[in-house]
Amino acid sequence: MNALDMLKSEFNGHISFREKRPGIIQVLAPLFHEDGDMLDIFLDLPKASDSRIRISDHGLTLMRLSYVYDIDTPTKRRIFERILTENGVAEDKGRLSMETSPEHIYPAFLQFAQTIAKVSNMQLFKREVVQSLFYEMLDDFITSTLNLYQPERDFLPNPERKELQVDWCFSLKPRPIFLYGVKDSSKSRFAALACREFQIAKIPFRSVIVHEDFENGLSKKDQALITNAADKQFTSFPDFQQNAEEYFAREAALIQ
Repeated sequence: MNALDMLKSEFNGHISFREKRPGIIQVLAPLFHEDGDMLDIFLDLPKASDSRIRISDHGLTLMRLSYVYDIDTPTKRRIFERILTENGVAEDKGRLSMETSPEHIYPAFLQFAQTIAKVSNMQLFKREVVQSLFYEMLDDFITSTLNLYQPERDFLPNPERKELQVDWCFSLKPRPIFLYGVKDSSKSRFAALACREFQIAKIPFRSVIVHEDFENGLSKKDQALITNAADKQFTSFPDFQQNAEEYFAREAALIQ
């Protein structure tokens, strides 16, 4: 039984094939996008029957996605690449594909179809994914927008207290800026403790806290604790994105 016959058997006959070019078969299967359009999946068949088969979308998935959603930031790209990696799918110049042996064509076909559906729906679940990537988004913004201030990741102000690590240190003189990203209460308490310890040790610095959601992410007690310990706070990542450049420029001018 060849690969096409195996697919037809596994789908109980509810599948058909259309030859687009010699050796390239479009699979018409009951697998659909959210709007009802059928998934665009093709089989690039090898000349030898026992050789590996390439399952591909011939670039149609990303072209379709581009009408409503652009993969135009490092974070979006990371989300996209994570989807592909987790499902064993490769990308080459916008074309998504995976290779499989004829005997494994059915599970590979379903896995590829699931990947196509996930990529196609990136604009639908982006809020949940972006929230889970708060720290990565913060890192991307710092390295791309605030690179002028020589950011150093995972900085140790006091080598004798290696547990008190700073997320980012910016080399402004005479007082560097120590920045913490805060997503939840545990990180907020750690940042507050670290700032207090640096103050006690008389380390010159100015502390900046970037919250994912200050109002809803922290209890009133934790809000008060971090407010008393920090020099400057941004209550959300969008707030930081909007105002960080102006703040850092002002700080750099003040301490020159």
